Amino acid sequence: MNIKLLFISLFFSTFVISQQYDNVFIEKSKVDKNNKIYQIKNIYNFDVEIKIDNKNYYLSKINIDSLTTSTNDAIKNIALEVLKPKLFEGRTNKNQTEINYYSIPNLMFKTSTGLVENNQNIWIHPPRFGFLRSLETCPFPYIILNKPIGYKWNDTMSIGNHWSDKRWGAWENRLLLKYDYEIIGEEIIKTPLGNLKSLKVYSSATSEIGKSILISYFNETYGFIKLEYTLFNGIKIDFNLIK
Repeated sequence: MNIKLLFISLFFSTFVISQQYDNVFIEKSKVDKNNKIYQIKNIYNFDVEIKIDNKNYYLSKINIDSLTTSTNDAIKNIALEVLKPKLFEGRTNKNQTEINYYSIPNLMFKTSTGLVENNQNIWIHPPRFGFLRSLETCPFPYIILNKPIGYKWNDTMSIGNHWSDKRWGAWENRLLLKYDYEIIGEEIIKTPLGNLKSLKVYSSATSEIGKSILISYFNETYGFIKLEYTLFNGIKIDFNLIK
């Protein structure tokens, strides 16, 4: 294999294979047209809370890769916007609905990625700019639809070491994440949009560096309205839908 082919192979392995669960059902046509929740032009505004040793931190406006305790320097909100793919530009992730995440009010921090919604499952890439790159080591928001409380499923994904960081977990080469999901109950979640009935999903990701957790709350109208992440080292990152 020549150097050019080797580079292409490594690029594909690191940046493409790493972005997909094995068992998520992805339709090959009508990718956006059958979305009932995450429809094109919808925008979901989340409040973001980070806790380390029970102390509140925020993403920093000055350096998105850093955290701050100052509310004056804080990014407290992140938006998820569902996009119509631009003609001739393709999608960030093949056969996935195009989405942008961006920081509010500082709109310069933005990332493009994808989500999957159909009549079988809903699965979403998390925001991964700055310190939120850590969320790649956690379970992704994911629910298999029309299943009863107590239903369980699992999946796997391999990620490259460009996601590695001593602040949330360091490794060499590739990291295999094994995911376990379970619908554990129903809850009424109080939000600025009202008291919303939701399914509570407990999920974990285990690997050679430890175990991370995501507890997600799914509403049939608004999708994932609350996400409670716990990183391998105990750092907590919560997303709460506010608008």
